[in-house]
Amino acid sequence: MVAILLDEEEAQEIEMAKKKQKKRSIWVHEILKKRKIEGEYATLCKQLEDHEDKFFKYFRMTKFQFNVLFLKIKDKITKQNTPFRESIPPKEKLAVCLSYY
Repeated sequence: MVAILLDEEEAQEIEMAKKKQKKRSIWVHEILKKRKIEGEYATLCKQLEDHEDKFFKYFRMTKFQFNVLFLKIKDKITKQNTPFRESIPPKEKLAVCLSYY
């Protein structure tokens, strides 16, 4: 009888411990994990580099102007990668900020 009571008490303690544990949040959403391969920068922006007129319409500047601007602000918008996640590359940050919709 005592063993049954101890087993029940232990089971209740385990259940309470599980309830107290925080539900883990997702660090990077599944959709964003594919960004390097399927994202707009990886697909569209890379193709725009081959077509100067389309590049100009999309970014409202020439490739040369884009690269000059990028070199001026590169150090200010660059973040360091960590063991937990990779930072967004500075060229991609600039492209996202300038993209036209």
